Amino acid sequence: MKKILLAAFLYFALTSVPAQNMPTATEQPANLTITVNEGIELLSVIQVLSGQLNNSTPSSYKIAMKKYFLPYRTSPAVTTMFMVNNTVYPDFVELGILFYDFPNIKMHLLPDSSFWYTVIPKDSLALYLTQCMQFYKDAKFNSFYQAHTADYTTWATELNKKIAVPVNIFNNFFNSNNKYAWHIYLDPLNDWGAHTIIAEKLLPFAKNTITYQLGDLGGVDSTGNLDFKTNVYDLAWHEGTHAVTDEVLKKYRAKIDSLAYLLKKDDALKKQNITDWTHYFNELVPRAVSIALSRKYRSNADYERLLSFETNRGFPHAKLVSDVIYNNYINQRKVQNFKDVFPLIFNALVDNYK
Repeated sequence: MKKILLAAFLYFALTSVPAQNMPTATEQPANLTITVNEGIELLSVIQVLSGQLNNSTPSSYKIAMKKYFLPYRTSPAVTTMFMVNNTVYPDFVELGILFYDFPNIKMHLLPDSSFWYTVIPKDSLALYLTQCMQFYKDAKFNSFYQAHTADYTTWATELNKKIAVPVNIFNNFFNSNNKYAWHIYLDPLNDWGAHTIIAEKLLPFAKNTITYQLGDLGGVDSTGNLDFKTNVYDLAWHEGTHAVTDEVLKKYRAKIDSLAYLLKKDDALKKQNITDWTHYFNELVPRAVSIALSRKYRSNADYERLLSFETNRGFPHAKLVSDVIYNNYINQRKVQNFKDVFPLIFNALVDNYK
């Protein structure tokens, strides 16, 4: 297989007191589902057994997984993954959402236009996923999955409590109440962070979904349960923006490309596998949205901390773009649709970086 590019975003945890203007409503957002997706977990297990998911964060769940699946480490799916010469990053396991009808596992076909065919030949990818389905059956994967459903429910319940407010803020921000189905797939074998899954690129019928996998970064609660410690505000606002703006970015691709001269070489960007302006801008917008919403709904210390973090991570335009979003769409609604903020962003970039 060819190298699978890293698309995961690494998070840092923020702990703070909410700002005074933070909404206090705790009602659960419509259409929010948090779970461990059985298909994603299947692919994660296989990557761990093959040595292609370099997760160093210890947990009792990982110990139980390795004990259960160790007898199957020479299965065809595992050996195929083991033989890959290049690093396989945890965004690859997003293909697990193709599987369905557990425990009678079946698989939706990838669209011919899928990005994954640009990095993995179609026949090779089809063979590997077929081997994964056979692994599922041979290893009685569903038995392991069902044995841990209580853990999955506990993890999901706790995250649900924390993320309700930021998701509601996001829905209001994009005027998207009840429009998007939110699916957060907990990924306890992945300690890279969060990764947005543009579900409709894998499943054409999955339009209007905001889907992402969230890894375990080592947090535990008072009873020792994984708590998927993360900045839930940045998670909802950053990752959600990726899903919502994907089509808008395509519309403005020519204009975005015309600003490529603004990208400067930066070691911090290189570490995130961001090497071209298009990728940079695709990441800049969600980060700017999260910064702008933090300015409105979180404490000033949180806002300053996030702004500094993103700037130091190689995004010097974050302040300017977040200010445009804040001034024109959050603090005042000078434009009614978020897509209409983009021309303002382009003008500001041109005017300020002549």
